[in-house]
Amino acid sequence: MLGKDRLITAAIALPVLAAAVIWLPPWALAAVLGAVAAIGQWELYRMYFPAGALPAAAWLACAAGFVVVAAAPFGAAPVALVGGVLLVLMARLLSPRPQENAIGEGAVAVLGLAYVAFLLSAVAALRARPDGMHAVFYLLLVTWAGDAAAYYVGSRFGRRRLTEVSPGKTVEGTLGGVVAAVTAAYLGWALLPFPSGWDPLRIGLLLGVLAVLGDLVESLFKRAAGVKDSSNLIPAHGGGLDKVDSFLFTGPALLYYLSVFGPPG
Repeated sequence: MLGKDRLITAAIALPVLAAAVIWLPPWALAAVLGAVAAIGQWELYRMYFPAGALPAAAWLACAAGFVVVAAAPFGAAPVALVGGVLLVLMARLLSPRPQENAIGEGAVAVLGLAYVAFLLSAVAALRARPDGMHAVFYLLLVTWAGDAAAYYVGSRFGRRRLTEVSPGKTVEGTLGGVVAAVTAAYLGWALLPFPSGWDPLRIGLLLGVLAVLGDLVESLFKRAAGVKDSSNLIPAHGGGLDKVDSFLFTGPALLYYLSVFGPPG
């Protein structure tokens, strides 16, 4: 039943995602991603704060996270991030909550802004490029190919555990995921006509490794909180943060690679 639920959810979500990337203008897609960031922050904060006890600073950070991502197509995400951090810390300063919890609460609220919102804003900035639609689909192709292959190879052939943070991750699965990411990077060359045949290799290796690291970072937070999924928001798939954890690392990497090495768009 779980496998069937996952297929149904994916069958609905993937066409909707593709339509959003194709038809929504960059600012509108950024607003959608901003909502995703706010949800991801909320899920992260629920891991740290007791259920139903999120402080005002955390709620303000969720709102600021939306603004950070929404500002990305206009090149204003860093400014929005700085403003959001200042507002969140000011809210904690004025809060009547116990002072001995201030460092932890303030740090977690700012972490949500930087880790979830600012990193996800790179995907919105990627869509705002002249070749943005192709770049986002390229990102999806390479990241998902690596994730899917890592799961398949790891579940079928995995023998050596990669890390204690995520017992399900294996060395064999990780290598399989990186190989698949490189293969997908070459298959997607038509989307982004790189000037050199070495570019897909570099991008595939970079995104393949970073996708694993992005997944492991979220696994570390969930393990510390003692939860399996960030939430039950998506049937059979977990929470919003579970679905974007790899992209939090691969999105900025592809954006900066394209900014430095082209193609110019």
